[in-house]
Amino acid sequence: MNPADEHSPFSLAGRRAALTGAMGRVGRGIARALALAGAETVLLDVDLSAADEVVAGLVDPAAVHCRRLDLTDLERLEQNISELERELGPIDIWINSAYPRTNRWGLPLERETPADWRANLDMQLNSYCLSSRAVARRMARRGSGSIVNLASIYGLVAPDFGVYQGTDKSMPGAYAAVKGGIVAYSRWLASYFGPRGVRVNVVCPGAVASGQQEPFLSQYNRRTLLGRMAGAEEIGHPVVFLASDAASYITGAVLPIDGGLTAV
Repeated sequence: MNPADEHSPFSLAGRRAALTGAMGRVGRGIARALALAGAETVLLDVDLSAADEVVAGLVDPAAVHCRRLDLTDLERLEQNISELERELGPIDIWINSAYPRTNRWGLPLERETPADWRANLDMQLNSYCLSSRAVARRMARRGSGSIVNLASIYGLVAPDFGVYQGTDKSMPGAYAAVKGGIVAYSRWLASYFGPRGVRVNVVCPGAVASGQQEPFLSQYNRRTLLGRMAGAEEIGHPVVFLASDAASYITGAVLPIDGGLTAV
């Protein structure tokens, strides 16, 4: 069955899907999946310098709009989303895939200040929550809509710090707080807006392949049941499923996309 066939429950034909963080690695994978499913796709990012490249890789560039949106501008978020809908029309699907963070992101716990913590929770957690809330209110007035937020496996389980052994990388504690908060708030939104026809779900990816170096690569891969990291499109297709009518009776769900890492 062709997912772009308008008669398929997996089709997004006739739907307008807005995607934040669209220029990122995972965002591009989701954009390709949305386009394959036939959606009119609105690519949103704070930096659109790669927009031409991203749009050129989609099946129907004519059905794509690129707009600048700073998800971290919390005071103007409602206004910016209203302006987006006034220009392009109602948003049927909203997907949060942005990964905003400060230039001090990832400091060891011993060097992280309260200001670092607050800034990153504002940029990551609060931007997802407030944008989802603003969009859900508009969808509720129309009686339908689908929101998919990207969290992480580290919103479900604690990191195995052994996978970082022998590297200069680690997993910031704020990341766990952000991703766990996205999971919890998305479930709250699903409960609040479900009676008004708005579905809210979460996907929790594991690591996505991007040329990671040894020894992290092999150490992480050994933790997954499939023995590898995900490709970006492997995040995109489950997102499309949750956004589509094929998932019409699914809301408040949290879907790990992790090669089985959280299963053991």
